[in-house]
Amino acid sequence: MLKFFLFLFTPFLSLFSAVGLEYTHLELPGISYFDYYITGNQSIHILQIDPLTYEIKPIKALDNGIGRESVLSISIRYGAAASINGGFFSIGGTFDGKACGALKIHDWYALPTKPRGCIGWSCENQNPIMNRLLVSITAHYNSSEIPIDGLNRPRKDGEVILFTPCFHRTTLTTPDGKEIVAVDGIIQSIVKGGSTKIPENGFVLSIQEQHPLFNNFEVGMPLTVITQIHPLIGITSSDEWDSLDYIVGGTPLLLYNSARIIDLESEKTIPTFLSNRHARTAIGVLPNGHWIFVVVDKTGLFDGMTIYELSDLMARLGCVHALNLDGGGSSTMVFEGVIKNSPHGDESVEQNTVRRVSDAIIVLPKT
Repeated sequence: MLKFFLFLFTPFLSLFSAVGLEYTHLELPGISYFDYYITGNQSIHILQIDPLTYEIKPIKALDNGIGRESVLSISIRYGAAASINGGFFSIGGTFDGKACGALKIHDWYALPTKPRGCIGWSCENQNPIMNRLLVSITAHYNSSEIPIDGLNRPRKDGEVILFTPCFHRTTLTTPDGKEIVAVDGIIQSIVKGGSTKIPENGFVLSIQEQHPLFNNFEVGMPLTVITQIHPLIGITSSDEWDSLDYIVGGTPLLLYNSARIIDLESEKTIPTFLSNRHARTAIGVLPNGHWIFVVVDKTGLFDGMTIYELSDLMARLGCVHALNLDGGGSSTMVFEGVIKNSPHGDESVEQNTVRRVSDAIIVLPKT
């Protein structure tokens, strides 16, 4: 196994003009850890996981829709053999730790607002699929379909936002609106103002006062919502994604069916996000079904990888599909209860600190 990884990795070293290569290798049944240190340039951490031996699942920080927790804390809480940070998220304010992009852990925590790469899998079948997705929500009320502007996020002027029980106890919204509370598909109450309690077996539609349907809802009327997933490339279908327990968003999708994605710009990221070097976290799947976790450390002022270099790395490692997750100060890998890389955390506060994140992907021994 070690010789296999070195064989794949050696052609990639020319990208860095390395003056020396050091590596370590740790192994448990069904999981292998590799740490490559290229003197003066890079520190790259790789985990290979056999999904027949381990269960892989995303975990929301604090088991709540908002709030943050370190990858190490999440890993220890669940007794994980390994873990990495997950998707992108907001920092600061009332919605601190809210996932930004797709996040489904049985229920939807957040949706992508742009076409973004995603990985999805189920509890029973840990053979993941990847694609670039858009996701839409519509409310069905009084024979009409009402487009929903967002899920579990701050409500802006003229918007209607859906809040579900996995988000928080209340909607945390401002008072310039109405909150339509539905239980078992029937409107139970309409509350003026904001921060309404979210029912466990229902949802809240929060509608801002400038929305054209602000006064159209009535207590006792049926109200339901439907989420529709739109795969944008390849052969995966909406029905295939609907059946999955877990979906984690990132950006961009790096590899699809063993081919590098060329049109990275179509995921509408900032160009410098692709071309500048940052610490990176990526996830991939090998032809034998094993998962690959990768963290590239930022070890100096200009170190890390561009997205193009990360794509090359995932291809060299033999991935069929690969996706970039949140990086920078969030990039964290934990193995056997120890942080293996050197996170640089929140640069504006202090270097070499562990950032608290919105969610993590953990590896649990199967019983």
